[in-house]
Amino acid sequence: MALLILLATGVALATPVPVVLVGHGSRSLLARLDDGEALTYSYRQSIYDVPVYQDFVRAGDRIELRQVRSPDIRSVEYFRWDGDIVQDAQGLWTQEAPRSEHEELVIRLTALGQQRMTTPRWTLDLLAEFGDAVVTLRVDRLPRALVIARGTR
Repeated sequence: MALLILLATGVALATPVPVVLVGHGSRSLLARLDDGEALTYSYRQSIYDVPVYQDFVRAGDRIELRQVRSPDIRSVEYFRWDGDIVQDAQGLWTQEAPRSEHEELVIRLTALGQQRMTTPRWTLDLLAEFGDAVVTLRVDRLPRALVIARGTR
């Protein structure tokens, strides 16, 4: 019986968990991001000085850009995508993104960028966490034991 419990525990600890790693060099943060879970990358757009929200979703081992939103239509037009730009119930101008899958996102952090990542479970203020740097967001699957040992948001 003890052997069976040990075996079950080992399997549970080795089971991969979907996560996202955000960081640079030797410093990174680990957070849960399940398949189908939404992630929003928001920032202050420097040309029009307004917030922009890029809405992603995890799809397997990729992250897909689904839409872009902003209170200023010019910030959405800046992407120059085909398709309609519509105003949503919150007054934000919104456009669906063309198909766009990524294994990682590379983001240059700036003092005035107000850059954040948000999911239903957690929020990350990128500048407060990493300072003026270039960070990479990468989706991955890590063994549950490693995720427990490192801790997550």
